[in-house]
Amino acid sequence: MENWTQRILLKGALLGMLVANVLSIAVAAETDKPLIEPDVRPQVVDESLIDTENFELGTFAGVINIEDFESSLVYGARLAYHLSEYLFFEGNIAMAEGGDTSFETLGNVTLLTDSERDYRYYNFGVGFNLPGQLFFPGAYTFNTNFYLVGGIGATEFADDNRLTINFGGGYQVLVNDWLSVHFSVREHVYKIDLIGEEKNSFNTEISSGLSVFF
Repeated sequence: MENWTQRILLKGALLGMLVANVLSIAVAAETDKPLIEPDVRPQVVDESLIDTENFELGTFAGVINIEDFESSLVYGARLAYHLSEYLFFEGNIAMAEGGDTSFETLGNVTLLTDSERDYRYYNFGVGFNLPGQLFFPGAYTFNTNFYLVGGIGATEFADDNRLTINFGGGYQVLVNDWLSVHFSVREHVYKIDLIGEEKNSFNTEISSGLSVFF
C-alpha cells in the first residue's frame, strides 16, 4: 500500500513538472513576440522588357554630313534580328540630298545635276549590346542597351555606286515590351574622286528613331 501511494505521488510530481515546462515555453514565446509588427510590403516596379519576338523594325531621321557636299537631312528604315540578348544583325536603308561644294559656290560652277545629288545608302551589319537600366522617379525602370555596330554596304551618289564601310554606336531605351527609342552616331566611309584625287570620304550621321518588336 505504501509503495502504491509513493508511485502515485511520483507520477503526479512528474506530470506537474511537465505542465510547468510547457507553460514556461509558451510564456517565453509570447514574450519574444514584438509589440508592433512592421507592415512591410514589396515595392511594385514597372520594368520594361524586350518582348519574346526577335525581329525589330523601325524608322529614323537625323543629319548626315556628306563630305564636301554640306550637311543634309537623312531619313530611313531599319530591320534587325536579335540572335541573343547581346548579339544582333541589322539592315539599313536611308536617303538624303547633297548640297553645293565650296568649289561650286566660289567658282560659280555646277559639278552635279539635281538628280546626281540624290544620296542613298543601304548596308548590312552586326551589332553587340551592352544591357543596362534607366531609373525614373515613381518606381519606373526602363531597360536600355548601349550598342556598337559595324557593317558593309553601298552608297549611291553622283551617279555612281560606291562600296561603303560603316561603324558606330547607339543608345536604346525600351519604353515597354514592344516599343523602343534609339539615338545613334555612325560613320560611312567610301572612296570618291569628284574633287581632285581619289580619297576616302567620311560621312558622319547623327539620328534618332523609333522601333517595334514583332
